[in-house]
Order: sequence, then structure tokens, then C-alpha cells
Amino acid sequence: MRALLHILLGSFLLLMSLVVQAENAATLLERMGVAAKQLNYEGVFSYPTGKKMQSIKIIHRANDQGEIERLISLNGVAREVIRNNEIMTCIYPEGKSVQPDHRPLGLGFPSDFLNRLKLASANYQFSLGQEERIAGHNAQELNVIPVDNYRYGYHLWVDKDTDLLLQSDLVDEQDEVLETVAFSSVEMRHDIPEALLQAQVKGNKMTWNRAEHVIATKTKANRAHSSWQIDWMPEGFTLVAQQNRLKAKNGASIEQHVYSDGLNSISIFMEKIRVQHTHLHGGSKMGATNAFGTIINRHFVTIVGEVPERTVEKVGNSIQYIQYE
Repeated sequence: MRALLHILLGSFLLLMSLVVQAENAATLLERMGVAAKQLNYEGVFSYPTGKKMQSIKIIHRANDQGEIERLISLNGVAREVIRNNEIMTCIYPEGKSVQPDHRPLGLGFPSDFLNRLKLASANYQFSLGQEERIAGHNAQELNVIPVDNYRYGYHLWVDKDTDLLLQSDLVDEQDEVLETVAFSSVEMRHDIPEALLQAQVKGNKMTWNRAEHVIATKTKANRAHSSWQIDWMPEGFTLVAQQNRLKAKNGASIEQHVYSDGLNSISIFMEKIRVQHTHLHGGSKMGATNAFGTIINRHFVTIVGEVPERTVEKVGNSIQYIQYE
């Protein structure tokens, strides 16, 4: 009987320890979101784009009017982005056309990443990990563990003094790092002079309201008609965009559907076969991105996303062509 009591007590203490750790991790996640919005900081971070590394300088200021953030591309096209709360302005140098894709420069790191993680939090569990030095700062690891095997996890490294996100590692189910976004240097500032928030690039501009764009895109997607039915998506993924104005190199029209759980996205492309040419059949992988190609009702269908191979394959096998006469 005494041995049984020891076992029960040990199990209870372990359970309580896990509950406390989960609560501490959730609290840290909340503090990270606040820090990214309320701190004044200046730094440089990098992330992979294909076979290259993209470096971004970020200058962030917060006051009673909200947030102002300036992002400067340090390699490739010398573009800049100014974010004033939800108003985004993208500036390209003379001779370069503005790309109207509304994708955030720097992948939205660090603040937008945390907003998206919070939206997707129902599909993840959180725990505290080890401590490390990142960009000269003492950092606490926060493990973001998916509740299923249809999406990747993350190791987040958070400044112990300020709660600012310093590094994000995307990891697979074997805990292998697939992609890293990280500060190489970052400095907390008491104040950010106005001059540092003014764009230096002279050229073409495009301005939009980020919140309104997201709402309009989702509304348009949900109203759009399609002859395609996707019978399976991972839990939490919903349709956020749909268009059929894209054109392949051979002139064939392409319909695109985009699904997201708030943090990750899956894109589906349907292209009518016009002439015989090579096309992806089966699986393909490049870094963290997996793709799966198949043929359905005389269409090439391709599924692409930063999700595991099994996910894009299962989505692809669930698609049906249901054109109504």
C-alpha cells in the first residue's frame, strides 16, 4: 500500500509540474507578444530564401500613438517597408516595379510571427526548454509542439531581460531544424529618432491597410465559385484566398486556393493540361517546403506548403473535380 501511495504521489507531482510549466510557457508567449509591440529596438536579422540568406535591418518604435517600424533589405533589391500600425508602405528603387503580393518583408519577424502563432495556438502545446546565448543576449527556449503530425513545430528563443523574440527555429518531428530566422545583433533603445524611421529609398511606392486586406481577401475567397472540392485539411486550416487569374507559361489558366491555420499555409494550384510537358508527379522537397503533384480530370494539381510531406500528399489525394453542368 505504501509503495502504491508513493507511485500515486509521484504521478501527481509530475502532473502538477507539467501543468505549472505549461502555464509558465503560455505566460511567456503572452509577454513575447507585448514586448514585440511595446519595445524600442534596432537590429539585424536573417532568414533563408531559397539557396540564399536574406538580411533585414529593423527599427521599431512604440509610443502612445502605437507602433512605427522600418524594415530595410540589406541584400538583393534595396527595398524598404514602413509600417505605421496597420498601414504598410513598400518602396522599391527607381526602375524596379513594386510586387503587389502583400507578403511581409522579413516574414513578419518578430511581431507578426507572434500574432500568427497566437491565432494558431489551439493546434500547439508549449513548454519551456533550456537557456542559451543568442545575439549577445541570455535567452530562454520556448518549445512549440504541434498536436498532430501534419504540421511542423518551433523552438523559440526569447530574451530573458526584455521578452523579445530573438530566434525562431522551424523543426520537423525528428526535431531537426529546417529553417531559422534570427537576430545577429539587436539593441534596445530608450528612444528612436524620427529620422531613423524615414525611408531612404526613392522610387515606386505601394500602400495598403494590412487588416483590411486580410478581411477583403478572406471574404473574396469564401464567395468565389470553384469546381474543385478539397475533402481533407489538417485541423484548423481554413480557406483564406482564392483566385483563377493566374497564367502558366503555355497560356493555360491556373486556379489557386490558399489555406492557413494562422501560422502556416498550404497552396493548391489547378492547371488545365493544354500540351504535353513535364510536371511534378508525386512528392518533392526543398528545405522546409514540401510539394505533391498529381493529375485530376485533365488538370495538373500541385499542393505546396511549409508542412510535412504526409500533409501535402493527403490533401492532394482528397481533391475532387465536381464541375456542375
